[in-house]
Amino acid sequence: MNLQARIKGFVTLGQQLQNSNNSALLTAKEAAYRQNAWFLPAFIDQAILQISQQFLNEQALIEWTGNYPTIADQPTQIKVGIVMAGNIPLVGFHDLLSTLIAGHTAVVKPSSKDKVLIDFIIESLIQINPDFKAQILVQEQLKNCDAYIATGGNNAGNYFEYYFGKLPNIIRKNKT
Repeated sequence: MNLQARIKGFVTLGQQLQNSNNSALLTAKEAAYRQNAWFLPAFIDQAILQISQQFLNEQALIEWTGNYPTIADQPTQIKVGIVMAGNIPLVGFHDLLSTLIAGHTAVVKPSSKDKVLIDFIIESLIQINPDFKAQILVQEQLKNCDAYIATGGNNAGNYFEYYFGKLPNIIRKNKT
């Protein structure tokens, strides 16, 4: 799948997220709130609105990718392990977007606290363009990746540095 197809897939996802009649999205939002009571419907709606308007806007995606002339037009063989946090609805989405737009394979470990929404996003992308299925792997353990992106608290960050520190990585810890 080339870069244009990846952009088109994400733009279509953004349009689907903005569709107030999307029954699958409504079901996912209700299930996410039941799974994590901190995910109030207003917070989920705000996250989805910002993602769809700011990240999944066609012009924004074209401009963003245009700043990186080395983005592969065809998928690479690079596997990026993504350990997602679950403290904010869809907080790991940008890591997924960045990995896939770059043409890499996303090996995703969703947070147990935000699994419903991330699974919905992944399933939606695959329905939009089945070629995404080859670029997204959901796993409980992230092994044999070429690089890692991990988000968590300070203790988790120390753990991530221990395990992923010898490979290219982005490790986010507490901001305080």
